[in-house]
Amino acid sequence: MFIYFLLHIACKSTIVFPMKIMLQFPEGLKRNAIAKAKELEAEGHIVFIASAPCYGACDICLDEARAVGAQKIIHFGHAEFMPIKSDIEIEYVPHYETIPEENLHATMKKAIVELKDYKKVGLVTTVQHIKQITDVEKLLVAAGKTIITEKGGVHVRHQGQVLGCDAISAVLAAKEADCILYFGGGKFHPLGIPALKPVLVADPYLGSAYWITQEIEKLRKRRQGAILMASKSKRFGIIVSTKVGQFNLSGAALVKKKLAEKGREGYLLVSNEIHPISVANFNSFDAYINTACPRIGDDHDVYDKPIVDLTDFKRLLELMV
Repeated sequence: MFIYFLLHIACKSTIVFPMKIMLQFPEGLKRNAIAKAKELEAEGHIVFIASAPCYGACDICLDEARAVGAQKIIHFGHAEFMPIKSDIEIEYVPHYETIPEENLHATMKKAIVELKDYKKVGLVTTVQHIKQITDVEKLLVAAGKTIITEKGGVHVRHQGQVLGCDAISAVLAAKEADCILYFGGGKFHPLGIPALKPVLVADPYLGSAYWITQEIEKLRKRRQGAILMASKSKRFGIIVSTKVGQFNLSGAALVKKKLAEKGREGYLLVSNEIHPISVANFNSFDAYINTACPRIGDDHDVYDKPIVDLTDFKRLLELMV
């Protein structure tokens, strides 16, 4: 009878048991950390805040959480990147922006002017704007455009969504579309879209629309140049990240093996945070192979040596003589 009473009480009310919780925010949302910490502490939880840089849902602060004995990580800003086997519970809380209607309409009015010569438009955005992408689509359809959206790779959760490391939805849309429209702020995500078709950015924060195709093409040419330069190198640093969504030790081991078959040396450089200066201080490598985030290679200049992404490694081997 007593057990029945306890079960009855549990069903009637939500019991919150105190936990040790680690909060993790990307750079643009860290301003919200204190308010969330206060809210959870008021519920009786012990709260920690991860202060290291956070680059996305691939970058979960497991080490920090384990160090303080946290039972749960709440990761803000991003949708789930991949299932993670962990003794620590991980909760993802995506951040959705709400662009004021007048700003959205003003930005799309400029975008539609730029799209005057294009009928079929491939539409992509980030998770922050996914809830307003229907409004964007309606404005484009009203302007006589045919909209194409596709689903990206295994790490993508929404139709038309792109990640910094996954622009598959744009690549698939480009097969039918006359151009690609990226709706969102900044250049980081659209620069990761291959320029298979012209790429237009509609930035609701700047209230502007501009073509970014030439900048994407410049990045592609720089990557091709890095591959060519690296093909003449003899000693390689193979970059391995311990971030849970970027860790690829098996890929790095295969790179080392294939380099050896070509008579080249390869050494595994393991780190949670990739710092160009720290890597350069070895003063030992002619080039680098990156097995971590594929966007690391965008910063060719700061590495002072050619850096080749794992996706381009096959081409590098082909150029080696």
